Amino acid sequence: MKKNMIAFTLCMIGAYAIPSYADDMGQGGLVNTVTLQLKSEQWLTTKTALVSVTVNAALTDQGIDKIQADVMQRLTQVAKADWHIVAFNRQQDKTGLEGVIIRAQARVAQSDLSGLRNAAKNISKPGESFNIDNVEFTANEDETRAANVALRNDIYQQAKREIDTLNNVYPTQKYYLHQIDFVQTPIVMPMAVAYATKSANNAAPLTVGNKAELQATVVIASMPELPSNLPRPH
Repeated sequence: MKKNMIAFTLCMIGAYAIPSYADDMGQGGLVNTVTLQLKSEQWLTTKTALVSVTVNAALTDQGIDKIQADVMQRLTQVAKADWHIVAFNRQQDKTGLEGVIIRAQARVAQSDLSGLRNAAKNISKPGESFNIDNVEFTANEDETRAANVALRNDIYQQAKREIDTLNNVYPTQKYYLHQIDFVQTPIVMPMAVAYATKSANNAAPLTVGNKAELQATVVIASMPELPSNLPRPH
């Protein structure tokens, strides 16, 4: 009976010893880690500008639907672009006359920006005026998305270079990318109104006045070779 108890106790010790070593491997007890703060930035370029137009129109017997259709048709004379109405407010002045204020936006090619104010003035008529509010050189969604992809790729390459360096200095440690957390810095767009002065033949992408920036916390870990007489963690 005493021999059996001794054997059982030894078996229990062995059962707990192996998982303990494996748990340390999984929880970082035997894993070396290197934490880095990496950053990438680049200028955003764009070939289009976001143009905002305000239209003041008097309501007549033609009705709101006809006014809206007329405004959309006249906007194409300001610039050949895909115009969208972003605000439509109906109001009444002190004399009792009704009117609407329409705000429209479109992305206009740089080559078509010259003379916007004159074009808006030329299509205005009694009871319907067009005014250019802003012309902002801001990157569109596709350009911003492409910039973010390029920023992430740059972070990946930076992390890879760090891993390669560590493995060259400590070849037995076998470093690898363990974790990466991205922190997107908001892109602040310039608010100044700007107009293109180049002709269509000389048009070139314009650089936005602020940079897109991406930061990342990168954790590089290592899994050194275990001694041959020790079990490897699962």
